[in-house]
Amino acid sequence: MASQYDVIVAGGSVAGLTFAAEAAKRGLHVLVAEEHSQIGEPEKCDGLVSLRLLRQYGFAPSRAVVQNEVASGVVHSPAGFSLAVNATGLDVVVLDRSEYDAQLAEKALSWGAELRTGARVSEVVTMPDGVSVRAGGETVEAKYFIDCTGPASSPRGGILSAAKYEIEAPWVMDSVVEVYLDQERYPGFFAWVIPFGGGRAKVGAAGRGINAFRALDSFLSGREHRVLRKVAAPIYVGGPARSYVSGRRVLVGESAGQVKPTTAGGITTSVAAGVIAARWVSDSIQLGDQSLLERYKHDWDSRFGREMAAMLRLRRVFEALSNREIDSVVESISSSGLAGKLSETDFDFHATSLLGALGIGGVLRLAGVLASAEARSLLMGRTT
Repeated sequence: MASQYDVIVAGGSVAGLTFAAEAAKRGLHVLVAEEHSQIGEPEKCDGLVSLRLLRQYGFAPSRAVVQNEVASGVVHSPAGFSLAVNATGLDVVVLDRSEYDAQLAEKALSWGAELRTGARVSEVVTMPDGVSVRAGGETVEAKYFIDCTGPASSPRGGILSAAKYEIEAPWVMDSVVEVYLDQERYPGFFAWVIPFGGGRAKVGAAGRGINAFRALDSFLSGREHRVLRKVAAPIYVGGPARSYVSGRRVLVGESAGQVKPTTAGGITTSVAAGVIAARWVSDSIQLGDQSLLERYKHDWDSRFGREMAAMLRLRRVFEALSNREIDSVVESISSSGLAGKLSETDFDFHATSLLGALGIGGVLRLAGVLASAEARSLLMGRTT
């Protein structure tokens, strides 16, 4: 088969556009098929991210894309205990995700990638030496299909319903991210407030088996606010897929489960996946060796695998906690001085750096306030 393209990328968001830019830079003939009519719309991600890894991988946003800089984060327990963490040294910002996606698209186009909007991929047929892809009413051929379609293609399980509003409110603190924990209202997750300047914030709620919009409306009830926009967007917290490559289909970003199981954040991990995957797809094509694709998973897991395992461990601990135990943990960390150590952690590797900062003494202290034997065992890394 004489392929029209080297690769066809389904999904014009962070993962797909990063892959496209890097692959085109390496000399591949790339087509990106995005189902929506405009890149970056609808904006489903709140854009909370550390700039460190984005700089390392060469995809840092321009200054115009940064909506806000985060100075601190505050965690609220169900009973009202609060834990404040100084974030001034963590390089955390809030991005305008639509503009960041547009910036990535411009970079991909500048390297020679082609981009088609309003072109939903409806069929992928694998051939012995390539793929045939139906996108936007047209059939095109390529050597590989890169799946960056997001939660629809992510591993089964781990999907939580979520509701997100952009609001304007007098109580929004412009440099403070807030997280509200409550296992009854947001089981397995939380509600959040992410300011993006001028008294505006991206607020949301997610949890297992809940009506997320009803939960978010309840959170905002009694708080003066004006809704600017509403978005329904499921989030994935189930951890990476077992395999990122199946024949000539390559999963990248959320499609491969490459998002944080603790917070569902996936900008930096998806950028990294796009760069790493593009390298090995390029080498596979240029050297005529399909087996090189296996290096993609090896390299991404070498960078993020340990952190993902630690995040999944902390997620299991959290899901085993009662509201009373959450109150005890937040109060214990706040009163013990451990909060200061949290400000020295790495935002992108917060699970491993948190456990390292706490040390065995801090972990033992936290385990001591838990009533659940299951949660204590998971925190200590043992099995019951």
